[in-house]
Amino acid sequence: MHASSPAVHTSKGAEVAIVDSGYTRHYADLKAWAYSEEFIDATWLMSLLAKSGISAAIISDHDVEVGALSSYKALILPATSCMSALAANQIEAFAKAGGRVFSTYDTSLRDDFWRARTDYGLSLVMGVRYLSTGATGGDLLVPAAKSHPIFHGIKSGVPVARTHGLINKVNPNAIILAKWPTGKPAVVETEYGIYCSENLFARDNLEAPEAVMLITNIIDYLVNEKYGARFNLGRLDTRATWYRPAAEERQIRADVKRLADANFSVIFVDSFYDGYTVYPSSVGIQNPAFADFDPLAIAIDEGQRQGIQIHAWLETFCAGMASEGGTPPRIIQDNPDWAAVGLDGHIPSAAESNRCFLSPAHPEVQEFILSLVRELAARYTVDGIHLDYLRYPYGRIIPYDYAPTITKLAVEDLGFEPRDVRLDITKWNAWFDWRHCNLTDFVARLSGAIRSTAPGTLISAAVYPYPEAVLTRMQDWRKWAEEEYVDFVVVFTYTRNHDLLDTLVRAALDFADDNSPVVAAIDASAIPEAEAHETIPALAEVARAAGASGVAVYNANILTEKALVSLESGPFKPAAE
Repeated sequence: MHASSPAVHTSKGAEVAIVDSGYTRHYADLKAWAYSEEFIDATWLMSLLAKSGISAAIISDHDVEVGALSSYKALILPATSCMSALAANQIEAFAKAGGRVFSTYDTSLRDDFWRARTDYGLSLVMGVRYLSTGATGGDLLVPAAKSHPIFHGIKSGVPVARTHGLINKVNPNAIILAKWPTGKPAVVETEYGIYCSENLFARDNLEAPEAVMLITNIIDYLVNEKYGARFNLGRLDTRATWYRPAAEERQIRADVKRLADANFSVIFVDSFYDGYTVYPSSVGIQNPAFADFDPLAIAIDEGQRQGIQIHAWLETFCAGMASEGGTPPRIIQDNPDWAAVGLDGHIPSAAESNRCFLSPAHPEVQEFILSLVRELAARYTVDGIHLDYLRYPYGRIIPYDYAPTITKLAVEDLGFEPRDVRLDITKWNAWFDWRHCNLTDFVARLSGAIRSTAPGTLISAAVYPYPEAVLTRMQDWRKWAEEEYVDFVVVFTYTRNHDLLDTLVRAALDFADDNSPVVAAIDASAIPEAEAHETIPALAEVARAAGASGVAVYNANILTEKALVSLESGPFKPAAE
């Protein structure tokens, strides 16, 4: 079937092509629809884009079918309901070659003979599969993550006056950017572009300034940011959780299996905490709760059976909690000089719930930790080593470390006593640099020890968001990533607020600057049990949409079966399904 072509306006050097479909016009006539009401005013859109400095051209079905697309950066398909198989193939080729596509509503759901397809002809490009037509459950498009560039300047939701109710299934190659109030997907993004399940270009919808702004933002994003840029497909490649092992073999095996069944890919098994190892050690002291028992070896064995990675989790410089009377943990009682000390002279950190820390810059502490990781890497076939508490105590109010040995070393290197810095900004900066550079040097030694002892072992670090990580805890983790001391970072993006989580993940990605995958941490312990099965998967989806390569849930010991099922059937669902 040949479509009669609408008026076509070309523009030399245009960045955007707007399809004005003759096939769809004929279908509208057949259904007695007013095309001008239901479909795009292409001239209006050209004018709108021109105000944003984006040049556009109007093209026909025939232009698409002959492949006249290569000169454009983006293609706009405004409810292009009817599309030939040839046109769909050309658009897919255009997208795979780097062009970007903005499609809406039922684009490609019918062929050029107006026959309904069972699925969109552009399902791969659009990122959705057609399920049915029904109520979407609202007339407000709600951003899943407001900090995405397409929602710039949009303070809340986007009113959509005319809704038709397409129900779609999101493909594994897509991430959800906005939903309807019922939770059904409204806007998704793929490697190839952006799709909206309603006809944003309908005249009634354009009455809302937010809708016009959203259209402009999407096209600007496709042309000026997404075109030619790398895209994170949104797969949660790392699906991790922190796990403190039980004190009996049967329970450990059951726990590992239930996490594997929920499609977690990594378990961080607590191997050194409160100054004790969980395994029999020739370097440290084994926790008495695990006497004559090796929970790490059991977890590794069961992990191999279940096909899930086991990473040894070290709470590196955390020595444990002080008693109510202020007595420090055993490792500090045995080695008093190893304790990190605050400017106020106290060892327990009030800002850290009275936790005590080992001194990160103490040579003997560093050698102790190095010996531990060498022992772990040599003795156990772990898939990775996860370094938690690889930092100073939180120091915004009371900075650390003013331990005697550390101040002596600092005086030798800096020529002044750290306690005498006071308001001397030059000295303060020098003292600050001394501590974070010392920590970075130690991370380099740790990494080298692991890689030389067990090549191929993954190294990760639990870190705080920038700039807090550097300013208050001395974690210059961008440097760690740049120098490849770590293979990935787990960022404490602890919040239940979707917009804040999105902002934290995107900021972490910017700080990492492509040097390291970023895994977003979710604190399940702060979520009421009755809400966990809904809240945790939703947060995982937000992290996924923001570009995180994975999520890590704290902690496995409190995850209910209901929460595990919702993860397995939601954000952790295998791509093949």
